[in-house]
Amino acid sequence: MNELNFRPRDLEKAKKEHDCIDTLQKQLAVHIERGNYAMAQICMDDMDKSLKELCKMRHTKRQHERLVKVAKTMNQRGIKSKVVARYV
Repeated sequence: MNELNFRPRDLEKAKKEHDCIDTLQKQLAVHIERGNYAMAQICMDDMDKSLKELCKMRHTKRQHERLVKVAKTMNQRGIKSKVVARYV
């Protein structure tokens, strides 16, 4: 897992979701091998949920990085973020 994809405060949750996907992949293989396709489908659904959470956290990190970049640019141009916050 690339920790740079997530905000520091999301790292623990991201690791749990990543570990969950790893575990589910192993369970999925076992269920498919045994022909238990209903359980395999449940594993896939759970993997999909975890993957969506990881994507959501990565998207949040990217949005945060963009916001920080805008704030720095504004600061360099002499625009105070407190002033902007009043008008938003």
